[in-house]
Amino acid sequence: MKRLGIFGGTFDPIHIGHLEIAKSIYEQMNLEQILFIPAYVAPHKVGQDFAPAMDRYKMTKLAVDPYPHFSVSYLELMRTGVSYTYDTLVELRKIYPQHEFYFIIGADSVTQLHSWYRIQEMFEMTTFVGAERPGYDNTQILQAVKDLGPRAEEKIILLDTPENHISSTIIRNRIRAGKHLHDLVPAVVEKYIYDHKLYLEGKQNDIK
Repeated sequence: MKRLGIFGGTFDPIHIGHLEIAKSIYEQMNLEQILFIPAYVAPHKVGQDFAPAMDRYKMTKLAVDPYPHFSVSYLELMRTGVSYTYDTLVELRKIYPQHEFYFIIGADSVTQLHSWYRIQEMFEMTTFVGAERPGYDNTQILQAVKDLGPRAEEKIILLDTPENHISSTIIRNRIRAGKHLHDLVPAVVEKYIYDHKLYLEGKQNDIK
C-alpha cells in the first residue's frame, strides 16, 4: 500500500520548523506524499483567536508549493466546527482507500493522546509519528505510550527530526513588534502576512 503522511495543525502561521519536520519524516518513513491539513478549530485551542481560516490555508499552500511531495487539504475548513482528528481520518479513508496513514505530531503531543477523541479507534486507522528533538529525554513520552496499551506501542513511532526553536507564538510577537521574519517563515508567507496585515495588535483575527 502507498504511505501517506498527514500533518494537521492550526498553522497560525506555518513556519520553517513545520517544513523541516515534514521533510525529515517524509525521507525517514519513505512516504509517497505528506498532506497538510489546517484545522478549523483545534480541540485543544477552543476559545483562542486565530488568523482567518482561509488565510491560514493560503499561507500553508504558499509554503508547501515548492515541494512536489507536499500538498494541502481544506477538508477540516470545509467541515467547520471543532476539528477532531478522528472525523478527519474517517473522511480520508474514503478519499485514499489504498493508503496507509502516518499522522505527524510533536513528540510532546504523544503525552496528550490519551485525551484525544476516540483515540483507541484511531490506532486502527493510522500510525502516529512523533517528531522528537535529538537528545531529548523521552522517558515521559515512552511511559505515555505504554499507558495507552499494547496497540499504542505498535502504532506510535518516535523519530529524531531537526532541532528548531521556532514557534508560531514567537512569529506573531515579532510581527506585532514590526520585526522581519527571515529564517522563520518562507519569504512568500512573510509577504502574505504583511500584505494582509495579519497578527497586528488590536486586529480581530477570528475564525472566518
